Amino acid sequence: MPDFKETDLYLPVKSLFEDMGFTVKSEVKDCDIYAVKYDKTVVAEMKKSFNLTLIYQLLNRQTFCKNVYAVIPRPKKGAKDKNYKYMLKLCRKLDFGLITVALDSPVKFAEIIISPDEINSITNYKKQSSVKKEAASRSGDYNIGGSAGRKIITAYREKSIELLCLIIVYGPISGAGLRELGYEKGTYSILYKNYYKWFEKVEKGIYGISETGRKAVNDDKYKNIAEYYLNKFNSQNIKEP
Repeated sequence: MPDFKETDLYLPVKSLFEDMGFTVKSEVKDCDIYAVKYDKTVVAEMKKSFNLTLIYQLLNRQTFCKNVYAVIPRPKKGAKDKNYKYMLKLCRKLDFGLITVALDSPVKFAEIIISPDEINSITNYKKQSSVKKEAASRSGDYNIGGSAGRKIITAYREKSIELLCLIIVYGPISGAGLRELGYEKGTYSILYKNYYKWFEKVEKGIYGISETGRKAVNDDKYKNIAEYYLNKFNSQNIKEP
């Protein structure tokens, strides 16, 4: 098998769950893959091989999700591989699901080998709520699962880009203006805390876009998000706040 990256595993797994009706988000609170269908959630962790680090990650994920999957490349020898048989036994023993990805196939695809029995008990409800909220706050899937060394599009970063686009379309905005448009009270803090240096105060309580913010809107990393919100705001017929 030629060299590959963990990110190469992502799209086949994403397609697999989407075909089953799940909404899939990647890189959500350290989870490579987070999928939701009605009240069922799935967490999957991808690795180039089945190893101890993967086991530790899955055990951690089981504290806030009943359906956790290991995702690895499809073994060359398949069921004939002795280590693969031991891997299956371990997954069943620890109630891990297992997904293999056929990276050596002309058409790469993912296949569920084992599904979890959902017998583990949730113990970290705070983490469960945090991950669920983060995934729900994202308008789409703007990351690639398994990414390393790249800035993740978190819900906070996406909301900041949304505000950049809002200001581009409607001009500088105040906290009162945001509330009139239906934004939560805490949204205004993104402007005055200015974590990414994307905003600048134009007068008391009113913020516009900094030069850094204008560059961010045109950055290829944020292109899809910026297009989504610019189209949204340009299509809305509301008064300028």
